[in-house]
Amino acid sequence: MTKYGTLAGGDPEAQQERVCSYCHTPHHAIVDGSDYLPLWSHTLTKTTFTPYKSGTLDAKIDAASMMEGPSKLCMSCHDGTIAVDTHYSFTGTKMLNQDDSLFGTAGVGVNGGLNNDHPIGFVYDGTSNPNGIATGPAAGDPDVSAHIAGKDPYVRNGTATYIGTTLKIEDRLYLSATQGGKGIMTCSTCHDVHNKINQDESGATNYLLLASNKGSSLCLSCHIK
Repeated sequence: MTKYGTLAGGDPEAQQERVCSYCHTPHHAIVDGSDYLPLWSHTLTKTTFTPYKSGTLDAKIDAASMMEGPSKLCMSCHDGTIAVDTHYSFTGTKMLNQDDSLFGTAGVGVNGGLNNDHPIGFVYDGTSNPNGIATGPAAGDPDVSAHIAGKDPYVRNGTATYIGTTLKIEDRLYLSATQGGKGIMTCSTCHDVHNKINQDESGATNYLLLASNKGSSLCLSCHIK
């Protein structure tokens, strides 16, 4: 996780480089009835997000419930309205209105727009959950002759592992309270904010990924190409 030590001169967390404090606090944590609040310190987003849509997408996404679990926490910085340094008793000013200095493009989720980003909030594993879409094998080629409407044999099921790791995809799905405890895809299915590996080839950028971007390893962990 990036240190925010330069964001606020009067903020003791910034002065002491207490990076954990921007998300977590051992005392007086936020309690607002959300389903997932790990001693949360950061102000939560109230933005309503527009999900990704495509005629070729088999996943069923409910905009009202797709921000379950870790995704809502991520969007509390990445929605472009709540400052990164708004936490605990501090009112911040530093917005994530763009992704980073490499691209200069609008940040993920700004103005509620997730319609041009990889979809989240859908039931993933179609081999263990009837509402899931992923029916591809954990390894090898798919059996396209067994294709079922609303399923995708070119997406590996949850027992597949992220390329270059022993971590299973199903271990990074969030058990959704609104979808009968089934595992849904969230931001943390691709990203881990506590992950310090998987920098790009230049070593300049770390997207906190669960598999490397090199050779599209992250994408190919799920998608069969």
